[in-house]
Amino acid sequence: MPAAIEISGLTKRYGVGDAAVDALKGVDMIVQPGEVVGLIGPSGSGKSTLLKCLGAVIEPSAGRMALASEAIYDNGWQVADLRALRRDRIGFVFQAPYLIPFLDVTDNVALLPMLAGVANASARERARAMLTALDVGHRARAPVAQLSGGEQQRVAIARALVNQPPIILADEPTAPLDSERALAVVRILNEMARRFATAIIVVTHDEKIIPTFRRIYHIRDGRTYEEAGEGRAA
Repeated sequence: MPAAIEISGLTKRYGVGDAAVDALKGVDMIVQPGEVVGLIGPSGSGKSTLLKCLGAVIEPSAGRMALASEAIYDNGWQVADLRALRRDRIGFVFQAPYLIPFLDVTDNVALLPMLAGVANASARERARAMLTALDVGHRARAPVAQLSGGEQQRVAIARALVNQPPIILADEPTAPLDSERALAVVRILNEMARRFATAIIVVTHDEKIIPTFRRIYHIRDGRTYEEAGEGRAA
């Protein structure tokens, strides 16, 4: 089975001339389907820049990125519709859930497949099934303001997974949560990765969850260094 994510020699330079800053300096990374990998490093090390490049939010300066052996960037974008790439093949989970307050829980999750052209009824059915899988099905019709922080993050994960993208990029997904809820989110991510063969990269400073990763990429001064993690059950 090909790697879900393969990055080689990725660079990103901001600015020109004497004001230029090299945020990424030849990053290499491989993540397999069904794997949850940690990405850690100090502020300013390049973590957010790497996620934005992989998420097709900003353009790298050079290098190569591939999803399931298909190049999406090779010294230039290889995909004509980056918006469709983000919608259909990449799921995003952020530190804040960013749920839409005037939509109920089901419609927050169903919105993404609707935007992809799925009929409304089918999109809502898909959303309810994902919410049930994440143990928040009983909150399907609730306004998001009535959910706890942990429930809102589960809904955000459901939204990221509803189109079954091959990769999910999670940026500090446990930062606002206490230890119990943070480890619950990690358990969910691992379970969903196994169930859907999704590759997940988790950017984190959260020392509570770092021991749960089997593999970790450290990023320092724009370069990545891989190490084996402890892989303890969350």
